[in-house]
Amino acid sequence: MKRYMMFFAIMAVSCTPSNEKGVEGAWQYVSGSYVSGDSTTTLTSDDLKSIKIYGDNHYSVVTQDLSNDEVFPHSGLYKVDGDSYTELFKIHHNPNMIEKSETFKYRLDNNQLIISSDYMQETWVRLE
Repeated sequence: MKRYMMFFAIMAVSCTPSNEKGVEGAWQYVSGSYVSGDSTTTLTSDDLKSIKIYGDNHYSVVTQDLSNDEVFPHSGLYKVDGDSYTELFKIHHNPNMIEKSETFKYRLDNNQLIISSDYMQETWVRLE
């Protein structure tokens, strides 16, 4: 009987729907709110175009500011730990950021990735 209970418990966990891909895959920027001092700036995909790709512990992101055509790339390693993840910058448009890291909270909500920290919150949509 104990064997059957263990089998059913394993089957229940393995058959429970989940986001098997986690953050892995390609994501497109939807919107974000950014705090600087006493002000908050809210941007949408009408202001920024950005694609973020996660795979095999590596990530890459390219962002274009549509107001001035500036491009901000960075890439490196990432590590997921519970509901947070850390990006370690190996390539960055700001050379002072190379080999530094930043940790964010994240959650997956259907096909959306919500990333946040003390100073920002971004929403991304999974690209199929």
